[in-house]
Amino acid sequence: MVDAMVKQYSQVTQFVMGVCDLTVVAAAWIAAYCIRFSPVFSNKGIPSYRIVATNLLIVLLVALVVMAGTGLYKPRRDKSFLLELGQIIKATGIIWTLTIVLIYYTMNGPFTRAMLAWFLPLLMAGLIMERGSYRALLRYLRRRGWNLRHALIVGTGRLGQSALLKLHGNSWTGIRVAGFVDTVHKHVDGPGTGQGVRIDVRGVPVVGTTDNLLETVERLNVDCVFIALPSSHGEALRDVIAQLEETAVDVRVVPDLFLSRFPSNVAVSELDGMPILTLREDPLAGWPGVYKRLFDIFGALFGVLLFGVPMLLIALVIKLQDRGPVFYRQNRISYGRRAFGMIKFRTMRTNAEVAGPSFALRDDPRCTRLGKWLRSSSLDELPQLFNVLIGDMSLVGPRPERPEMLEKIKEEVPGFPLRLKVRAGLTGWAQINGFRGRTSFRKRLQYDLYYLNNWSPLLDLRIVFATIYRGFRHPNAY
Repeated sequence: MVDAMVKQYSQVTQFVMGVCDLTVVAAAWIAAYCIRFSPVFSNKGIPSYRIVATNLLIVLLVALVVMAGTGLYKPRRDKSFLLELGQIIKATGIIWTLTIVLIYYTMNGPFTRAMLAWFLPLLMAGLIMERGSYRALLRYLRRRGWNLRHALIVGTGRLGQSALLKLHGNSWTGIRVAGFVDTVHKHVDGPGTGQGVRIDVRGVPVVGTTDNLLETVERLNVDCVFIALPSSHGEALRDVIAQLEETAVDVRVVPDLFLSRFPSNVAVSELDGMPILTLREDPLAGWPGVYKRLFDIFGALFGVLLFGVPMLLIALVIKLQDRGPVFYRQNRISYGRRAFGMIKFRTMRTNAEVAGPSFALRDDPRCTRLGKWLRSSSLDELPQLFNVLIGDMSLVGPRPERPEMLEKIKEEVPGFPLRLKVRAGLTGWAQINGFRGRTSFRKRLQYDLYYLNNWSPLLDLRIVFATIYRGFRHPNAY
């Protein structure tokens, strides 16, 4: 009965959410007004309350239209707070911009840019706290059986069980699995239950088959159906979708991808009405790539200024040591399989690789005394700041490999070339987690792919600060 009441008044819930949002907008506007025209800042030219109220109505109207237009009132239980956070930031920016345009064209009082500058952070912080509190309240209610939606999963195989585990592991969605629907054309409640038909899957009952799907949906009064059939069941999938077209339930298809080698963060887009699943794409395409390049340039320039004097001293000592070259260039592979000359301080004796290149060894006999110290402290890598400046490398990314080693690694570790979708880095997610030098290629690939699939400006900053905080020395640096 509680569930029926919550469903019946779902529109009331959305209305209450809208009222709460507008309350936050009004509070942010009034707070910005009070801060700007308080005696601390200025008590001159204070606008009348009539002007404040008139402009507040404009702001509230803009906010309501923008927040509805950006999808903040769509009931999406499978949407994480991070996705909603992005929508909030986007909506806040649009509201702020439109507010500036409209008020500057319609205002009659001395509103200032300072007040509008205060309004932006107050509005963003207020909406984030309000929406976060709303989600926390919903989680509390859903743990106690309130505000739930019931779902069926069509398919009892590995894909259906994977969908069940995902829903159980994300209980914040408020979606409770009422049962499974099997594709076996027998009735589970008849005499055929002892003839190979599954009665339950991981503790969740099998409540019907695809033969009586409509009857099962009506009998259990479910809200949504997850179709989790493997790609080999194409005919059954089309039949299930055709049946569900006669109902009003939400229908979601779980693609047969999660059990493959493709990443789980599959993007869904549309091209002239045709849905497209993007399994893999350049994570730095567009503005992210521009940001990362600017981050590399300014970061590398700062590094050169910071370590310029130590680098000159190291170069001088290397030159005086045996009159050999100061730098050592090594062919490496970076973005797009492009080869480049990676610069390092020379740590080996001259002509040490006459027999050909090989992996570095602990207590490598080819190293000079200074070279061993440079390797153990990672100071031999400092000249790669110049590789970053000229665009061969990035400050953060997967470490580059030698071309001759790459072919060998590809055979042992499938998927390793995926690291070449971004520029090689001076430091990386794998390195700060201890996987550098002669460590597992599979583990390094795992951490590198995590970086590619979860890249963000904050992740780059985190890796840079972790590299500085933990120091350059590492047991696997040799």
